[in-house]
Amino acid sequence: MKAVVFTMIMAVSFSAFASESESDKHELQKLLKQTQSLSADFQQRVRDEQGSVLQNLSGTLKLKRPASLYWHTKEPDESVMIANGTKVWYYNPFVEQVTVYAQQDMVDDSPLLLVLDSNGKQWENYSVSSEAGRYFVEHETNGRKLELLFSDEKLKEITMVQAQGERTELMLSDVVLNESIDDEQFVFDVPDGVDVDDQS
Repeated sequence: MKAVVFTMIMAVSFSAFASESESDKHELQKLLKQTQSLSADFQQRVRDEQGSVLQNLSGTLKLKRPASLYWHTKEPDESVMIANGTKVWYYNPFVEQVTVYAQQDMVDDSPLLLVLDSNGKQWENYSVSSEAGRYFVEHETNGRKLELLFSDEKLKEITMVQAQGERTELMLSDVVLNESIDDEQFVFDVPDGVDVDDQS
């Protein structure tokens, strides 16, 4: 279950990546700071190491600095993930369970949480390179990678690559930048009858 959460968190983000240097990292951090909030619809495609499509999903996402995330995939594979800077809730309506994680503990496994905090110490664990408007962020030890493509300073595509080679690709549409998002959007109310697995 935790691997699913990592993939989903990585599957939403504000950044872009390829020539590895500290200047690329600073440039990406500067670009991220310009995005205080983001709302978008998305189409998600998961591919295995050979490029075969394993899953197609659609949904909506909202991001708000410094560390808030709302992620909702639609039926038939509905799920909800909410992060508020302290905790992350992952809700699976099908199994009627919500799992709670400490957000800080998940940063190394999900670059999405990294890019929500453009100044955090967690950046020390990542290298950044860029090429033709695309930024590549790679963890120094666990092999996870994040690729983000911007167009006119709007995030358009996000690709997460697991160490084993599985790719999760997101194509964003109807992107809205820097509009006010109420903090209530990032509060998770546990539905009646739902089990809570608190690992925070």
